[in-house]
Amino acid sequence: AAGLERRPSEDCPLGHFPCGNMSICLPQVLHCNGQNDCSNGADEDNCGDNSGWADLFDRTFKRVYPQDLATDCQVEQYPDRCRCINTEIHCVHVSLRSIPQVSWNVTSLSLKSNKIRVLPDEAFIKYIKLHRLFLQDNCISTVSIHAFSGLYKLQKLSLSQNCISLLSPGVFSDLHKLKWLILDDNPITTITANTFTGLSSLFFLSMVNTFLEQLPPARLCTHMPFLSWLSKSGASRCGLWPLAFPPLLSSRSLRANLIKSLPENTFQSLSMMEDLDLSSNLIKELPVSIFKDLPSLQILNLSQNPLDHIHPGQFNHLIQLQSLGLEGVEIPNIQTSMFRPMYNLSYVYFKKFQYCSYAPHVRKCKPKSDGLSSFEDLLANVVLRVSVWVMAFITCFGNLFVIGMRTVLRAENNLHALCIKVLCCEYQRPFRFCGDYIFFFLLL
Repeated sequence: AAGLERRPSEDCPLGHFPCGNMSICLPQVLHCNGQNDCSNGADEDNCGDNSGWADLFDRTFKRVYPQDLATDCQVEQYPDRCRCINTEIHCVHVSLRSIPQVSWNVTSLSLKSNKIRVLPDEAFIKYIKLHRLFLQDNCISTVSIHAFSGLYKLQKLSLSQNCISLLSPGVFSDLHKLKWLILDDNPITTITANTFTGLSSLFFLSMVNTFLEQLPPARLCTHMPFLSWLSKSGASRCGLWPLAFPPLLSSRSLRANLIKSLPENTFQSLSMMEDLDLSSNLIKELPVSIFKDLPSLQILNLSQNPLDHIHPGQFNHLIQLQSLGLEGVEIPNIQTSMFRPMYNLSYVYFKKFQYCSYAPHVRKCKPKSDGLSSFEDLLANVVLRVSVWVMAFITCFGNLFVIGMRTVLRAENNLHALCIKVLCCEYQRPFRFCGDYIFFFLLL
């Protein structure tokens, strides 16, 4: 079904799409416009863009929903100010200044929004069953090299929104089962090639809004062979992380950096990448074959970049692409041939609604309008259209009335009367500015 949705129906002309399983075809502009134009409402079905991280996560994880999960506390020791559910301890916003003492069988420990400043050696050494650890929003400034010793079963670690400026090499060396590491919103200025030693199972790494000043000379991801999601957004002096990507990387976010250019071979050997976000950068031009090494790419976001132009063959290699973001990008040389190779494209986002006519094979194209005009109507709003017609009728009637009266009645100044008649004929033309109408009525 998904494959059929991406391509126009063979029974519909180019730029038209069927109403579900009906033989009726509607133009692109009537699909996903918020109104039911098909009798069965199929034109408003499947209009949400599920492409992106959410879709990739859904396909990566197999969710397990236990039917009779116990909610009673099974942890004997934990602070009175904390909550306990099964083997999970939640100590959120309770003004803790150090790691609390809890029973050894805890599996999830949340210490969000407290006043913990230091993570000492072996702070969690006895929690051998701990799977998830949340330490965000504590302003932690010091992380001992042995702070996470003994957490051999830890799978998710969040250190975001803290004051960490340095991570010592080997600080994660015992976290062989860790899959998620979130380091967002920390003033981290330096990392080394061995910072991520031991993270052999990691597939998600997020370092949004950090302040890295230098990168290690060796490949950053040597110790993370299974890394699939790598997020590094926010202004950074180092810009793009050149050739620091592992071969199995599926998603890469480079949003809101200071990237000005990309070399031709930036994404070499990344044939498995499915999601690439380059939005909100300073890219003025892309090499014509920049995406040639991304045959599996499904989501590409180039929005809010000062691109001067896009090469006609820029997207020729992206035959699997499903979602393309070009919001805020001027395309003076736009042509239909730019988007024709992407026959699987389901969603495209432009700066101007007029650009949608150059991607007629894409069912969901935005924007539909600029707020006033659209392909369907010169004025998209019904109230505005009615108001213009009323104003036009009143103006035409008033002009004709003035011409008739000036012809019948004798005027003291024939030149003045002639000028008014000429103006009336001139103002019969529709869609004049309001200032012109005001001037005309003041003249009368």
